Amino acid sequence: MLKKIVSLVLSFSLFLTMLTALVVYVAPADRVASWSNWSFLGLSLSRWHGAHLGMGLLFIVAGLAHLGCNWDNLLDYLRDDDGVVVVFTRPFFAGLLVTVAVFVWALSGLPPVRQLVAFSDFLKARAVETYGEPPFALAERSTLADLARRMGMDNDKALALLRLKNIKADSADLTLAEIAHQNGVAPGGVFEALKMVMEPSGGQTTAGLPKDPPPGLGRRKLSDICEEYGLDQAAVLGRLQAAGIRAQPAQTLTEVAKANNVLPIAVYDALRGEKTATTVVVEPAQPVAPAEPTPQPAVSATPIQPVNPTAPATPAPAPAPAVQPAAPATQAQPGQPTQPAPAYGHAAQPASPAATIPPVATQPGLPIAPAPAPQAPAVQYPAPQTPAVPSVAMPTTPPPGLEKMMLQTFCREYDIPLSVAVQRLARHHITAFGDMTFGELSLENNRPPADIMRLVVSQ
Repeated sequence: MLKKIVSLVLSFSLFLTMLTALVVYVAPADRVASWSNWSFLGLSLSRWHGAHLGMGLLFIVAGLAHLGCNWDNLLDYLRDDDGVVVVFTRPFFAGLLVTVAVFVWALSGLPPVRQLVAFSDFLKARAVETYGEPPFALAERSTLADLARRMGMDNDKALALLRLKNIKADSADLTLAEIAHQNGVAPGGVFEALKMVMEPSGGQTTAGLPKDPPPGLGRRKLSDICEEYGLDQAAVLGRLQAAGIRAQPAQTLTEVAKANNVLPIAVYDALRGEKTATTVVVEPAQPVAPAEPTPQPAVSATPIQPVNPTAPATPAPAPAPAVQPAAPATQAQPGQPTQPAPAYGHAAQPASPAATIPPVATQPGLPIAPAPAPQAPAVQYPAPQTPAVPSVAMPTTPPPGLEKMMLQTFCREYDIPLSVAVQRLARHHITAFGDMTFGELSLENNRPPADIMRLVVSQ
């Protein structure tokens, strides 16, 4: 009785394991299925994953039980002609060789395994075109407030727009998946209702591309970007080629960046026609030259009086036309023009080595011209040094809410240029955009958010 039950369970579980494996093989990727509420026979992809795992475990248990119930028959396969059990026989090695060969063949990706994997990838790519994909990883788990902030609108406006599309949301703290479940729609439908009036934070350019790259743009194909933003595909490819970037319409923005050894943000800037893409090089900060002082007009210490060049010399010297703070006043001589005062900031140069400044005679009742101020020596301004560390102390431990914090927000709080942060992450083969959160970077690169933060703040 037990052997019959075990044998039947083994047969049924084998059939159901094959069915669930086929569904998982042709189903869309997890991000697409959860974003579009994909289902088969009324069950979501996560349910099919669970069923496949359960049937696989049942098949393993039933197989072990079947092996135990038929242990005597298994030993008969290993007996020789004399009835002695011999483990290492020709059937044993033949079965082991076939099993190991198929296992190594599958790990190596040789035909037909490689073709089967490629066909599955083709089906999943077609599903992306059919059902769409989220703008960033796990977008359905983001709250409406977080999505509205990314789209450049406040929470009240986002709730009002959903009400116009007959989508009810009690609070902006609900996730897109919760709102979609309450209204019987897919999370992608909630996003499309908001996307129709999307307000890019950086404004639009003549080409239609926003100043800041939208979420998930790095995973979009160039042909899709041109179609969505109304760009001429030939003109876009020509603009990239003029910037030294080779690209194909079927390539994504990230693939183009990797193929040309540049950052994705550099490809995006070249796509908008703003900058020429360059390789990833971190330039040191340039010292700032000190500003030169602005010359100030000369202020006379005594009233300006006209000088009569024909008047005879008297013991009392004629008042100087003006007293300059940077040079001593000179007395006008008959028949000689008055020497102009030197320019501000330069030492006065006498007309000849023998020229001297006569002492100023003083008499009672006459104003005394103040002694000229000594010329200050030229001051050498040392070139300012680039500080080794930013003015804001770098965090040693992750701040609260790091997973939901965007990269550009983190850089703004700790005075780190966004381009420098992107370059630091690129050194470790991490593709990042300013509007990506640390949680998204962690999921896409299989690193904890604290590890990515340390890469950003590292020198």
